[in-house]
Amino acid sequence: MKRAVVCVSDLHIGSFAGLCPRDGIKLDNGAVQMPSKYQQYLVDCWDHFWKTFVVGTTKGCKDVTVVINGDAIDGNHHQAVDLVSNLETQERTAVEILRPIAKKYRTFMVRGTEAHGGKSDQNTESIARQIGCELDESGANSVWQLWLDVNGVVFQFAHHIGTTSSAAYETSAPMREMVAGLVESVQWEQRLPDVFVRSHRHRYITVPLPREGNRDIQLTVTPGWQLRTPHVERIDRMRLPHIGGVIFIVEDKTWRTERMLYQMPKPAIVRI
Repeated sequence: MKRAVVCVSDLHIGSFAGLCPRDGIKLDNGAVQMPSKYQQYLVDCWDHFWKTFVVGTTKGCKDVTVVINGDAIDGNHHQAVDLVSNLETQERTAVEILRPIAKKYRTFMVRGTEAHGGKSDQNTESIARQIGCELDESGANSVWQLWLDVNGVVFQFAHHIGTTSSAAYETSAPMREMVAGLVESVQWEQRLPDVFVRSHRHRYITVPLPREGNRDIQLTVTPGWQLRTPHVERIDRMRLPHIGGVIFIVEDKTWRTERMLYQMPKPAIVRI
């Protein structure tokens, strides 16, 4: 029996660099904030991801589960001016974008950064409730951690992981996360995840850790759906965020990772 788990994260809807509907975001004064040409490119990538990549990659799967791994909206944060500031408008737009996916696939929502989703990620919870995400044992529609057992393969989804401004150290935080998981699992006899899934960085990477039986422990950091922001411009001038998503195909207690990354628009070179 083959099954699939699709993971996307860091949509940052409401940001002028985040995901935006083709027909724009309707503001509370009746005006419409239209997507930039680069946001239109993001929407093209989003449509290709769901209509072509997901459909093609999951063909033959018994079922498909979707995990939205944090930061669906951008929030109203750090005195930023490059965003739609009304959080109700951001929520409504996120619901518009995500509801068709939640209607088609079983969908879970993981909470992200409070700076984006509100204190205790209350705006994320509101979005999850409106699109009908799965309830957890406490009755909430969104969770800080999501554990899934898929045909005997255990996944742990959480949004946060350490970041770095250097590509040379991109594996450091994933290795620390897996080592911490090993320690806690042994100390408290907790089931060790086969696959850790993190987001937050907007940079894709998969780090395997070999173990007995020719099976790896794996940590995957997902790409995002936000272009370069003023914050990114400050911390690194050349390094680009990764745009896209990840699909885990599980069969016979093993898995493989399929990812789709879209190239960022290149800066124009001015000839003089």
